[in-house]
Amino acid sequence: MFETGAVPAGCHLLGDSGYGSKSWLLTPYLRPQPGYQLNYNRAHKKTRSVVERGIGQWKRRFHVLHSEIRLTPAAKVCKISFVCAILHNICKDRNIQLLLEDEDGHGQPPSEDNLQMADDDDDDNRVEASPAGIKPGSECHTGKSFK
Repeated sequence: MFETGAVPAGCHLLGDSGYGSKSWLLTPYLRPQPGYQLNYNRAHKKTRSVVERGIGQWKRRFHVLHSEIRLTPAAKVCKISFVCAILHNICKDRNIQLLLEDEDGHGQPPSEDNLQMADDDDDDNRVEASPAGIKPGSECHTGKSFK
């Protein structure tokens, strides 16, 4: 989507240093010089950390996101991701806690002993429901429109 210009100008992806250079991909400097390069790398690391935490919460809440989703047509995968993002954000807005898993992998509500309270930084872990313009009526990576 980025290489074909289907994403609005000014939108970028964050990547780690293993990715090659692309105009739409922001990666850290390999050997940053003191000053702006080092500051950039610090900001990049902090932003990626927030994104990774949010994705981790998203995957814990919706186990379908743990592995490849094989559906036909492929546009259904976009719908599933989109709906999971919306539901995750509703849960975050209403402070609905993630279920804790027991040894058998079954979700259980948190007890008072292990209740995890949301902190102020938790708002940063919302999942962007339309990171690349993916929203109802738009095109998914397959080029097919969905509603």
